[in-house]
Amino acid sequence: MGMFLHEVLVHYENESEEVCSRDFHNHNHHLGGGEASSSSSSSWVTSTIVVASSSTGLFDCPIFAEKALDKFQQSTSSTTKATTEEARVLFENNYIILDCRALDEIDFEGRCSGKPNVIEVPLINAKRVYDADAGKKVYKQEKVNAEAFLSSVTAKAGATKDAKIMIMDSIGGVRAERAFEILSSNGFSSLVLVDGGVNAWKAAWDATMRRRQLPGSFSRGFDNAMFSDSMVSHAETFGSGGDETVWVV
Repeated sequence: MGMFLHEVLVHYENESEEVCSRDFHNHNHHLGGGEASSSSSSSWVTSTIVVASSSTGLFDCPIFAEKALDKFQQSTSSTTKATTEEARVLFENNYIILDCRALDEIDFEGRCSGKPNVIEVPLINAKRVYDADAGKKVYKQEKVNAEAFLSSVTAKAGATKDAKIMIMDSIGGVRAERAFEILSSNGFSSLVLVDGGVNAWKAAWDATMRRRQLPGSFSRGFDNAMFSDSMVSHAETFGSGGDETVWVV
């Protein structure tokens, strides 16, 4: 029986959705096949309770999703940030994403998602321009206009302050926190910050919301060896990188 439990738990971690929803009573053959004895049946029921009551920590596990929804219904604190898995649960349950990066930054770094429930309202308007002293392009920032930001968010969020909003900047940093402060002080009550911001989100999900399969940094483009002789020299990369810009909020 110990061997069976080990097998289930390993499979449970690797195929979370299947295990969360599976009716284990259809798999009596794991206990030796045929009709189970009364003692085997009792052990089987106990095993089912142990496995089914656990959460995989992945967004598509119903147990995990329920806990995540409850967590953020109970808390609107800026210190309670959602992981990318928790954020995906919220995204699938009518939360919209507020991407508060600069528009030039979004154009250069890429959009958070291609899905419609994402609004882009920069907290700081900034142009990406070449700086001779730095020897590279930087973001030339304007001062934060809290009133204009609030007005734009209100319009794009459907003019309702009970809209459920997840706020992201590049790394879950000062811009997202300042946006949270502006919105919460003006009556928005269902706000969530996402740990790691857009960088972490894009490392977890692609533009069509499919999961990226490997941990760490990712690339998409013509970076495979088969394209080594092509004219394409750059691939789009995704990872948990930082943000070297010091944003003044």
